[in-house]
Formats: sequence, C-alpha cells, structure tokens
Amino acid sequence: MNEVRLHVTTVDQFFDRAMKAARRLDRGDRSAAATAWTGFESMEQLLRLLTPNRWTLLRALRTQGPVSIRALSKALGRDYRGVHADVATLLQAGLIDRNEAGLVHVPWSKITAEMNLEAAA
Repeated sequence: MNEVRLHVTTVDQFFDRAMKAARRLDRGDRSAAATAWTGFESMEQLLRLLTPNRWTLLRALRTQGPVSIRALSKALGRDYRGVHADVATLLQAGLIDRNEAGLVHVPWSKITAEMNLEAAA
C-alpha cells in the first residue's frame, strides 16, 4: 500500500525525522520507504490544505484514476478555475501527481493525518 502521513510537527522534529530516515537509507534499510510523510507547523496549516473541496477532489481522483483537470471539474460539478487552483495546491503539497500524459492522479491508496493534542497547545 502506498501511504502518505501528514503530521503536525515542529521544525526540529521534522529535521530529526528526516535525519533518521536518511541514516536508515544509508544503511540500506528501505523498509519504511513505502510510507511518505509531510510535516505541518500547525493543525490550522494542515486544515488550510485539506479543505472539504480538496478532500472531495482527492476522493474523486482516487476513484476515477488519471484525468484531465477539465474532466475532473465536470465530474465534481465545479468551476474549472477553482479546480485548477486546488489541483495546483495539491500538486505542490505532493498529494497528487501528473502522469506522463499530463493527467492528474492520486498516487496514494491511503492518506493519514495525525496531530498530537499536546503539540496543539
């Protein structure tokens, strides 16, 4: 299963995790390589990324497979410009990708968002 984990984390925790992952890879340990992760400074930042419209867009893309932005906007019943802006944001965040034909798709079968309540205080 291809999975991406979204975490609310501090900059220090983010770099600590990246260093540990780099050390594992240097040792040839690729066991954790199937799970990608992205850090956010706050839950508010994560929620600004995963708006209800973008979450619906991700689900539609996962169901439909690779499609053009125009076809996606028709399937969602939304304005092309709004869908295009959401696609650009999700591409930049690494939650969707483009294939060789330029069609957008979700490369993940699972997206997990986690937040430590103590980190939120």
